[in-house]
Amino acid sequence: MIRDPHTGREWGTPAQLAARLGPDVTADRIRDWARRSRNPEDPLHGLLPGKHVPGRGRGTTWYRYDHAAHVEALTRKTVEEQGGPARGPRGELTPAA
Repeated sequence: MIRDPHTGREWGTPAQLAARLGPDVTADRIRDWARRSRNPEDPLHGLLPGKHVPGRGRGTTWYRYDHAAHVEALTRKTVEEQGGPARGPRGELTPAA
């Protein structure tokens, strides 16, 4: 994770963000949210923009931690409201009521 010295906001790669957001969030899930964020038809549209930095191979895309945490909270709330499995205090799935 890196901190922008001008704004104080933290940025990270999908793997870094997943490690910070908890054991039930993966780098692939972050990439899925980013893909959905680019789709105007999706409820997550515009919520997880990234900054692509060219480099070796295909480069690296960085995302803001606060944006990823917001999307994670929204998707967690939506799943639980729709009757999906609730997550316990350590991230494990618990039976839905």
